[in-house]
Amino acid sequence: MRSPYLRAERILVIRLTSYAASHRINIVTSPASDQSSRPSWAAIALIGVITIFWGVNFPSIKIAVSEFPVWTFRVICVICGATAMLGIGSLILGHSPFVAKGERRKAALAGLCNIGGFQLCVAFGLMVVDAGRGTIIAYTMPLWATIFATIFLGERLTFTRILGLFIGLSGLLVLIGPGLTTLGASFNGTLLLLAAAVLWGAGTVLIKSQNWTTPVIILTGWQFIFGGIPILLGMLLFETGVEIGPISTKAWLAVAYSALVPMIICHLVWYTLIGMLPASIAAISTLAIPIVGVYSSAILLGERVGTREWLALCLVVCALAIVLVPPSDWRRKKR
Repeated sequence: MRSPYLRAERILVIRLTSYAASHRINIVTSPASDQSSRPSWAAIALIGVITIFWGVNFPSIKIAVSEFPVWTFRVICVICGATAMLGIGSLILGHSPFVAKGERRKAALAGLCNIGGFQLCVAFGLMVVDAGRGTIIAYTMPLWATIFATIFLGERLTFTRILGLFIGLSGLLVLIGPGLTTLGASFNGTLLLLAAAVLWGAGTVLIKSQNWTTPVIILTGWQFIFGGIPILLGMLLFETGVEIGPISTKAWLAVAYSALVPMIICHLVWYTLIGMLPASIAAISTLAIPIVGVYSSAILLGERVGTREWLALCLVVCALAIVLVPPSDWRRKKR
């Protein structure tokens, strides 16, 4: 007998793919002027979905890698992601399943950053770092994307962006501070999670630097493939012949959750959301994800949430808000 959770997940996927097919969502070509700046109730509901599911994913990853080999775990995730994205994009939405000629090199580089590097750094980092802290660090990605965009895309580094970077880095120092004196495993894990955020930011700028003709859902599927190749090689090199001990039901559920919900449902929700909202509003909607990550880690893993974690969380969220919200929006809110 199927569980209500699996039935609900299947219904959500069907509804999202039906919506995408009927509206022919293409987030590359959808003009912001055609979209309402005020989110609809449907958009607000979808924001809630990604906030909860992506936030809970960090404690889920920590549970999975505590019992499951990291490389094998990530191979399962990327296979599920690639299969779902290419299958939905080609079979349901009717797109060609291949990346357009001339775009493959940049797609491969983006996949190595967004999928290969990010997924591995997060998985290994969470083996020694609390999931709540890991969520806060990983979601500093927009700060690093701002730096790379300034250097490689020629975007102007305004006062608000400089202020946001300063506050965000201060939040990181609050978390990293204790590790500077010990240089132990926790500090190394923090560096891995920071590297994940930097790689995600670099991959984001790579995507922004190209005027893609490949539909985003197909592009994402191939990023899973390109980024999954080194992960697969790592599994074959380091985990071939490794005996996997008894794995608890809790760990198997965590693997299933991480491989199916964030990789498939959250991406479908994200593409649908981008088709409904201006990109800036959609980006701002991710600011609540670290909060859910901290709370869910405390509930699911019993992690202690102290003053240091709350201070770092507040600083990072403030920094992201300063960087992502245009100054005109702040002035409008003051009136």
